[in-house]
Amino acid sequence: MNDGEFELLRDKCLFYTQFIIQKLSARPESVKGIEETYRLIQNAYEAKKIRPLRAISADIDDQVLRHMPLMIAVEFRKLINDKLKIDYEDVTKAYHTVIQRIVEDGTIANRQEYELALNRIDEIFSDETRCDELKALTELVTAYESGLSG
Repeated sequence: MNDGEFELLRDKCLFYTQFIIQKLSARPESVKGIEETYRLIQNAYEAKKIRPLRAISADIDDQVLRHMPLMIAVEFRKLINDKLKIDYEDVTKAYHTVIQRIVEDGTIANRQEYELALNRIDEIFSDETRCDELKALTELVTAYESGLSG
C-alpha cells in the first residue's frame, strides 16, 4: 500500500463528507447518513484498510461526475483542486480509459467495472453517435450479470 495514496484517499473522502454536511446543514435528517460515512472513513483509516476508502472514493467520483447538481459539482471540483490538488479532468480521462479498455477487451472484470459500464450506458443511451459502444457495453453487462446468477 502506498502511504501517499492512503492519505489522499482519506483526505478526499473526509473533505467530501464535510462539504456535503455543510451543504445539507439545513436538513439535519440528511446529515445523519453522511456522519455515518464519516465514521466509516475514519474507521477504515485507523484500521489501515484501503479498499473501503477506494470504494468510497469511486462513489464520490460517480456523484461528482454524474449525479451532483452542476453548480454544487463545480464548487466541489474547485475546492478539492485548491485543497488537495485533485483535478476532475484527470478523473474523467481515467474513467474513459477504463471504459475503452472494457470495450476493447470484451470483458468486465469486476463489480467496479460493471458499475462504470452501467453508468456509461446511462450516459450515452440517447446519443445516436454511440450506438456501437452502447451495444457492446450492453452485451458485456448482460454477460457479466449472467455470470453472477449462474
